[in-house]
Parts: sequence; structure tokens; C-alpha cells
Amino acid sequence: MHVLRCSPRICSSKLAPSVGRTRSVTTAAGLGSDLPGKGDKAQAQKQKLLKLVSGTNRGKDAQPEQVAEIIRAVEELEALNSIVNPALSPLVSGKWSLLYTGSASLEAAKERAEKEGVIGSTVTEMTGSSSNSAPLLPGGDPTKAPLGRRVTTQNGFINNKGNFQDIMADDGKVENRAEFDIFGAACELKIMGSCAQVPAEETDGEARRLAVAFDSVQFKLGPLGPLSIPLSWANGGKGPQGWVDTTYLDEELRVGRGDKGSIFVAARRK
Repeated sequence: MHVLRCSPRICSSKLAPSVGRTRSVTTAAGLGSDLPGKGDKAQAQKQKLLKLVSGTNRGKDAQPEQVAEIIRAVEELEALNSIVNPALSPLVSGKWSLLYTGSASLEAAKERAEKEGVIGSTVTEMTGSSSNSAPLLPGGDPTKAPLGRRVTTQNGFINNKGNFQDIMADDGKVENRAEFDIFGAACELKIMGSCAQVPAEETDGEARRLAVAFDSVQFKLGPLGPLSIPLSWANGGKGPQGWVDTTYLDEELRVGRGDKGSIFVAARRK
């Protein structure tokens, strides 16, 4: 989760509807294998990036050398993006599975950890966007890791099964979801809120940014009914806010950057 005070243009919205659990998830290894034009430079670069992120456990197991190589591949793919004004494209909406997330630099990782604090870091971890955090990079102190990082690495206490994001730009809704096991019990954490397109004038003339505001968290443990918690207590009553830029987009893949220097790669679910 990326938290930043942003434009008041963010509109309030009703909670995003619950998403069914039956789905087919595209994996990094299989993504784009049946697309035409494999000799195209963008397609080749896309396959290179997917190969690099495959096996990193959505970035959590990526070593510093791998992270550096992934960042270079992301930058090369971003330069080949053919979708003009991606935040306005209908392709930005959909059901996405997280393939990789990490900080663009050690400095960005430290800045994110400092801004989020313990609670923010916990929620970020649960939504799968805290990989390669500062304590896991060279020189980091594991005793000062964010709360979410600590609890998920202690003797398999929490086993993350997948991280997902649903964007409904036309309706102004967004939902981040993590599925995981706690001592073998299936759990689900949803963070629901609103999104709004940021004017191109605020992003160097290209409409690539969505501003987001999260208004509630929903937690479900096994067969027990969901527990919903409003987030109006956070951020001076505004709830967590932030933005995300879509820097590469096609029918199957979305690459983006968040307001605290994070990079993510996501595949469209079928």
C-alpha cells in the first residue's frame, strides 16, 4: 500500500464488491506465450522481465543483484510503452495478479518504511507490496523490520498465497486483496477504496496516474464472517491516500510505480 496525501479530487465511493474466488491466474512463466509478434522488441523485453521476476516469490526472495537487473528491465520496457495516456485507457481496469513488487532503490525502501510506520507496514506487507524493504537490503537491521515483515517470516506463521488488485476506473473503485494461511487456516485481507484519474497537467502532460484513497479493511479468517474496519481514523480522518503511475500497459501486463518509489509488475487474470 502506498500512502501519500494527494489531491482532493479523489472522490468517495461505495465499497468495491467482493470478488469471487474462482479464477484463472496468469503466471509469469506462461504470460504472453501465445501472443503474436514475438520478434517485436517490446515483446522480447516483456519476456525478459517476466523471466527475471519468475521465481522471486513476488519479489520477496529477490536478491540485491536480481533487484538491480529487474529494475533495468523495467526501465527498458517502460521506454517501449505504446499506450498513450495509460490512466485513460480501458486496459488499466481489470483484475490483476501481482507478479513482483519492490523498491526502486535502497533509499526509496527506507523512505517508505519511515513514512508508513508500524501499522502501515503491516497492511503493506499483507497486500504484498513490502518486498525488498530496507531491512532486507544490504546494511539493513532485521531487528527493526516493519511489523508485517517480522510476523510473516517467523517459522511460517503466515504463508502468503497471492496478492491481487481489482481496478474499476470507470466506477472510481479499487480493491487490494491478499490471500494467505495462518497456521493452515485460509485468510483473506481486503483493502477497499476509491480511485480517480489525475490530470495530465500534473504528470508532465501524460495521463498515467491514478490517485487512490482507501476507506476500509476487511479481514476474513477461515469460515468466520468478515470483520470490517473503517480507516477514517488514519491520516487525520482522510484514510490512507496515495497514487500509482502506470508506466507500461498492454492486454496482459501492467507495470507501475508508486508514490514511495516502489515498482510493481502485474498480470491480468483471465
